[in-house]
Amino acid sequence: MISLILFVIPFAACKKDHVGNTFPQGNKITGKWNITSVTVIPHDSTGATMNSGTVYTEPTYYYFQFNTDMTWLENLTTDVSPAGESGNYLMHADTGFTLINKNVPSTPEECKIVSITNSSFVFTHTEPTLFNGVTPGFLEYVFRMTR
Repeated sequence: MISLILFVIPFAACKKDHVGNTFPQGNKITGKWNITSVTVIPHDSTGATMNSGTVYTEPTYYYFQFNTDMTWLENLTTDVSPAGESGNYLMHADTGFTLINKNVPSTPEECKIVSITNSSFVFTHTEPTLFNGVTPGFLEYVFRMTR
């Protein structure tokens, strides 16, 4: 009887439901997300914001598709057949994910989830750049999307 109790206690102590903002891998971002805008914010080499950035409103046919099999597609065409970037993604709990582009698998993009609900999703990623071709810095891309 004691061995049965010792066996059951660890399983009873585990939390089995997902409460608040935690979610199983891929649960919240799966599906089609229409890209409404992309804001590009320049940062200097120390990471300090140089200005508030520029907001680019995107055409209604731009979207991301995140699938349950951990593949993704970014569509940038009006054609029936989707065209754009695609690949696999890895979730990092509910805080971020990594996009692995099938055309450039050696340079994965680390993305941070800013906010996510059933109808809206905002994420960011940064890329190094050279301002005026000389001065190092970063560009932060903020994707705002809706279902």
